[in-house]
Amino acid sequence: MRGVPIQTDIVLLGAGHAHAEVLRQFAMRPMPGVRLTLIAREAMTPYSGMLPGLLRGEHGYDDAHIDCVRLAAAAGARLILAEADGLDLSARQVRIVGRPGVAWDLLSIDVGGQPVMGIGGTPVKPIGRFLARLAEIETRLAPEHRIAVAGGGAAGVELAIALAWRWAGRAHVILVNADATPLATAPETARRAVAAGLADAGVEVINGARAESFAEGTLHLANGSSVAADEVLWATGVIAAPFLAAAGLACDAAGCVIVEATLQSRSHKGVFAAGDCASVLGAARPKAGVWAVRAGVPLAENLRRAAAGHALRPWSPQTHALAILGLGAGRAVAWRGRLAVSGRWVAAWKRRIDRRWMAIYQSLRPMPMDPDDARCGGCGAKIGAAGLHAALAGLATPRPDIPIGLAEADDAAVTLPPAGMAVVQSVDHFRAFLDDPYLFGRIAATHAISDLHAMGAAPWTAMAVATVPFMRGAKMQADLAAMMQGAGEVLRAEGCALIGGHSGEGAELALGFAVTGLAAPDAIWRKGGLRAGDALILTKPLGTGIINAAAMRGLARAEWVQAATASMLASNGPAVAILRAHGVRACTDVTGFGLGGHLGEMLRASGCSAELSDLPALPGALELAASGIASTMAPANLDSLDLTSERGLELLADPQTSGGLLAGVSDGPACLAALRAAGVEAALIGHVTAGPAGRIMRAG
Repeated sequence: MRGVPIQTDIVLLGAGHAHAEVLRQFAMRPMPGVRLTLIAREAMTPYSGMLPGLLRGEHGYDDAHIDCVRLAAAAGARLILAEADGLDLSARQVRIVGRPGVAWDLLSIDVGGQPVMGIGGTPVKPIGRFLARLAEIETRLAPEHRIAVAGGGAAGVELAIALAWRWAGRAHVILVNADATPLATAPETARRAVAAGLADAGVEVINGARAESFAEGTLHLANGSSVAADEVLWATGVIAAPFLAAAGLACDAAGCVIVEATLQSRSHKGVFAAGDCASVLGAARPKAGVWAVRAGVPLAENLRRAAAGHALRPWSPQTHALAILGLGAGRAVAWRGRLAVSGRWVAAWKRRIDRRWMAIYQSLRPMPMDPDDARCGGCGAKIGAAGLHAALAGLATPRPDIPIGLAEADDAAVTLPPAGMAVVQSVDHFRAFLDDPYLFGRIAATHAISDLHAMGAAPWTAMAVATVPFMRGAKMQADLAAMMQGAGEVLRAEGCALIGGHSGEGAELALGFAVTGLAAPDAIWRKGGLRAGDALILTKPLGTGIINAAAMRGLARAEWVQAATASMLASNGPAVAILRAHGVRACTDVTGFGLGGHLGEMLRASGCSAELSDLPALPGALELAASGIASTMAPANLDSLDLTSERGLELLADPQTSGGLLAGVSDGPACLAALRAAGVEAALIGHVTAGPAGRIMRAG
């Protein structure tokens, strides 16, 4: 909650079924002083129970996935889309590939598992990667292709049947099962229904032979025989990710974290685990989604109790769970214990159960925030010196043209501009619009430097102004360090040295930069200088304001947020040399005043009008705008426009964070082709015309 100091960081590692429920529980009942952070490999987390139906075409992609962006927003949780590759249990930190680690006070692990694989082939978990691999396989399928599924349990059987129906006439599916019959532990009635389902789907079944290795079109079996196959999909027993045991957690023979009935690690207090990567001491259960789902409520309760310092409550998982397996052709079989039923009504029943469960998470929206609490302002709100120095460690860039900079910690920086070069300066600052401090730091630096690119100047130095919400202990330092590491990576890539700055605490995370660039005095670009007939080139699509506004309300789809984030992270630097080579006449960057506002400034400075064609939009921007979503600055931007058409107002008025360059060039097609060849997502959006200064018209 805003205004309440963060006292406890709960980190949810993995977006499994149990963690989806934890987030829902905290969304319904937030806990003051507790901050949730979800670390997820993918923005869309799949529901394993709907995977076969997705493969058979009974569900759409969105139906079978939970949008982590929306779910995290509903719970008020930070979302970090990255892959963990280790745990530092003594430092209480999750190690992340290619970026700063994430510290925890309480850690919950729900990262799923991976199949017990032989050599070669494709594992069916993680499901997200499996679906991507399956799409590749499908591009080269031919009727003579043989696809083997290794594993005769529920996962392997249902996958084989689903793929056989999906690929009917396109490939032959083979189920390789180590036991005497598929689903060896299921009741006889269920086994008969499954045998009929396999036969109806045309699946070839090889029993009593464990798959061992796959190479050069041959699947080798433990009994010495082999099977010709073009691909092997492993849906065998589950083991946990190796980094859990490697970290020092007590784990079972499969590498799964051993937890007490409270779901707390047997070896490390403050660490919890659930789902396929966990093994409940004295209550071992098969690795199936139903137990992960059921673990969500007790896991959330015990995380809440641990954060409050209360005694934990044990959970007694049910001995038998209902299993429902799709057979294709609109049929399914269900069993619990020794009772089993099958038929079309069972399939319909399963669809209702799955869709009702998914709707719980897909319909969540953020709750209103509480008002801010007051803390000291002025210099009393500065971040402590020790934490500040630690957060900025390693960001100094010693250079001869910067005799006094960040490393010297003096009262001011001293720089030596090269002789004959003009010094170009700008400043930008804004509060965070996403909860990942590392990514926010990268975007803030990219946004600030864009002003230099718009003037045709080479970035030289930067000074930062950072605000971090008050938190106890090392939490402020950790967030500041992550934010500045992200910013520092961008600055270094641009050849821009961080030479100083200021930091303080405030209600929300915020970051800004005073940036300095260098340019030959006669090579500086201005907003004025457009001529009638010039082509208008925009180097990024529009819509970040709309999408960020929707994301804050939990209304933006994950892929829309990811596309907007990628656009904001893209530097305008690569476009500068190309625009210069094609005779740029005038340039600016599109930011807070929107395309219409910044274009209007160029047109008034040039004494011209402009006629615009279709405008490039980020995925989801137009759909969200049509539903009434807009940034809070959009109405003011709209009021300032001199327009002759009502079309496309949403994109014209939308304020852009780290938007593209808007340039006038004489040869638009050639410039556009060069930009796109360099990987810049540019568009030719219209032409300059003679007419009233500042007037914007729409073609057609």
